[in-house]
Amino acid sequence: MAKAVTSGHRDFVYRLSLNLARSKIDELDGCIHGVIAELGDWLGSDRAYLINFEEATQTISISHEICRDGVTPQRDAIQNVPKDRYPWLMEQLQILPVLVIPEVEQLPPDAKEEKLEFLRESIRSLVLVGLKLEGQVSGILGFDFLDHSCALDPGTEDFLLQVGEVLGASVHRQILASRNVRFENSLYRYSDQFPGVIFQFRMYPDGQITFPFISEKVKELFGLPADALSLDAKPLLDLIDPEDKKSFDEDVDESRRQMTPFETNFRARKQDGTTAWMEARSVPARLADDSMIWHGYFYDVSDRKQSESEIEKLAFYDALTGLPNRRLLRDRLAQALTGSTRDHSHGALVFIDLDHFKNINDSAGHMTGDELLIQVGKRLKQTVREWDTVARLGGDEFVLILKGFPADAASAAARVEKVCEKVREALNEPYELNGFEYTGTPSIGVTLFFDHDDSLEELLGQADMAMFRAKEDGRNCIRFYDAMMQKKVSERLAMESDLRLAIRKNQLAVHYQVLVDEKGKPIGAEALLRWHCPGRGMVSPAEFIPLAEETGLIESVGYWVLEEVMSTIASWKKRGGVLARLQVSVNVSARQFHLPSFCSTVMALLRKTGASPRNLKVEITESALAYDLDLVEETLRTLRSMGIRISLDDFGTGYSSLGYLKRLSLDELKIDQGFVRDILDDPNDAAIAETILALASALRLSAVAEGVETKGQLERLVNMGCTRFQGYYFSRPVPVREFEGLIEKTGAGQRRRAW
Repeated sequence: MAKAVTSGHRDFVYRLSLNLARSKIDELDGCIHGVIAELGDWLGSDRAYLINFEEATQTISISHEICRDGVTPQRDAIQNVPKDRYPWLMEQLQILPVLVIPEVEQLPPDAKEEKLEFLRESIRSLVLVGLKLEGQVSGILGFDFLDHSCALDPGTEDFLLQVGEVLGASVHRQILASRNVRFENSLYRYSDQFPGVIFQFRMYPDGQITFPFISEKVKELFGLPADALSLDAKPLLDLIDPEDKKSFDEDVDESRRQMTPFETNFRARKQDGTTAWMEARSVPARLADDSMIWHGYFYDVSDRKQSESEIEKLAFYDALTGLPNRRLLRDRLAQALTGSTRDHSHGALVFIDLDHFKNINDSAGHMTGDELLIQVGKRLKQTVREWDTVARLGGDEFVLILKGFPADAASAAARVEKVCEKVREALNEPYELNGFEYTGTPSIGVTLFFDHDDSLEELLGQADMAMFRAKEDGRNCIRFYDAMMQKKVSERLAMESDLRLAIRKNQLAVHYQVLVDEKGKPIGAEALLRWHCPGRGMVSPAEFIPLAEETGLIESVGYWVLEEVMSTIASWKKRGGVLARLQVSVNVSARQFHLPSFCSTVMALLRKTGASPRNLKVEITESALAYDLDLVEETLRTLRSMGIRISLDDFGTGYSSLGYLKRLSLDELKIDQGFVRDILDDPNDAAIAETILALASALRLSAVAEGVETKGQLERLVNMGCTRFQGYYFSRPVPVREFEGLIEKTGAGQRRRAW
């Protein structure tokens, strides 16, 4: 048990505060050491120490340590140790002002790392006082007891807390002083290399103003010795033109009150008697004595040095186009948001992405692509107004900040759209790129802002969504962000989550739609994926299949469908009859088809399920052919060598080419339902369907008409020579048990009237 606290300890705290406050910086370290030694002796500890936290590296180190004779010091062992190594301890110190650990052996399980460290140091009991700075623990005052347990009464805890607060302020003072020394050293080191005058500008509570540091170039510029200004800043401030002095003082005062950087321009008399415009930039900090100090310079704006210009360009401008980069864009947007609030006007953030830019790089090379980006940047600057901002984020992505539109949202949107339409037209004009002409198009997304404080990332995200909508709507167009767009994105994420759950909980099902000949006899079926979501009901494949493809879920879904269909084919083979003779087609996505393991997966599933490959037909879309045709043909041949037939789905809607039809091992073309739907009313659709049938006949391929819904459509297709049909006229896709019953009734002579 520590000694009881007496009223004399209030005197101790007072004396401690006074000594630390009066100590000079170079004396402060010794004073702190003495205080820790005295406290350790009073508590009877074996080891007393001070641990400092390094914010930049998030590490802890012992800075002061006093040990009894025979006790091993730990200062060298605890240097630059990561804070996150001791999460339990950091959490406790944030909660408890004084942390007492009576027995290290009794620490809770979540203090495992702390317990191991304390035992390594042979500690039985310890007392830790958190030294806080602005509400966060920035150091620890600690006392270790190696051979006995320590407990504190409330009075002692209160006393240690008061001591900790005093020490914390002193440690903070030390840190600030150390930072100031490092800063001054850097000022001296680099001041001669800087084209302007670097300075520290200090304002005391009594109004006195000095330059604790000012570079020697102040003499070249103003004829004033740096040493004299360190005592009194007035001679230099008096050189500011009277017309500009008021605004200069106001900028300094606002910076002092708001603790914000200031940037100001003023005229001043130079040593040669001329007047020049100066630009001053400064960042404020409050010191322990409540004085203010500003740091970072002023220079002659009319005669900038090239080195400073290069530094600014590297920091704020895109090296290729010379446009502002993301860092400067952030500053410009902050100014635009402030102006929007002040002027009650709308602004717009415009995201521009060049359509098919990758094609230029791939076909003509990166130098040509860079030339295109440079020309795009120039056109954008020429198109928008002088006070607007044109920036490049990287790649082929450009951003505009447009300002000064009406407060009425509809009027603002109309005005912004006109500006964006001019931008679109400018970027549609042909480009001369290293000897050849190129015509490109942009996709443009727009979000408006008005009297709010959204971040750059939030607004960019909104404009980015709108830009992707422009891509989806055919490119070379302008789309605005709205809440509905955000809602759709959220709904899409929710659907992805539900789809993942559906895969895990077997909520997906395969339905079958019959395929018949010209007499209505069932000759096959198409397996179609269906999803009944408990919270959504039946979800359209047009919604969840593209989502599955984009998220990569189509691979696991596709595998499950293949296995399910093959298992069904095998079961029908055992039942015999019409079902055993049906050839079942299953759709395979382009992503699944191009997996290197696709053929081996199909082969393995055939063995696993016992399905006959001659009852299986693989349907692919034309998008699956937009790759290396040699690899596509290799996959097709492998599948056909197993006995599997290949059908090309939705023929005529994608990358139709007679060339690939000649080269690829196909068995069947499916006429897309889009051509069948209006075959009786639209001569063009009728001509396309007839052409596909003739093409299939010439290439000795089967042809299937999808989407047959009426008797008239059926008769017209039969007259054209089509012999295979699929559609609602015969049957909708139905669950497997219902399909089996339907087929068995048909096979028994109970043909449906619609057939």
